Amino acid sequence: MAPADRQAAYRALEALYAELQSELDAIGPACRLTGRCCHLKEFGHQLWATRLEIEYLLERAGFPKGLPDGVCPYLEEEACGARPYRMLACRTFFCEASFRYHMGPLHERYHRRVRDLHRLAGWPYEYVEFLGELARRVGTPPGPA
Repeated sequence: MAPADRQAAYRALEALYAELQSELDAIGPACRLTGRCCHLKEFGHQLWATRLEIEYLLERAGFPKGLPDGVCPYLEEEACGARPYRMLACRTFFCEASFRYHMGPLHERYHRRVRDLHRLAGWPYEYVEFLGELARRVGTPPGPA
């Protein structure tokens, strides 16, 4: 994909993320910046994202300095060091149990729209496990999830 097309796709993704944030603001969950969601292995989580989301994150936040086993490499102390560029799954995950019933349908609706962005931009759609994809790019096998 040409850089201009890539930037257009990123702008469309940013607009989608802004729309999502408006919906989240209306629902009312709050991130307490504990970093718990970033400890994927500890909580039995896997972080999945589309190629477009991963490319956007890597271009905007840079490739992480290391790949800790089972922890998001963008975690800095107890907060996300790439928060403005984080992926849909990160944006729709909240530790507060009272909001969990909202997040699944919201995530699915916005995921369909991210998938549509791939098609509109001519970007091949792939949904991949994030830590494994980063490990693949640096040539190291991912740790167990």
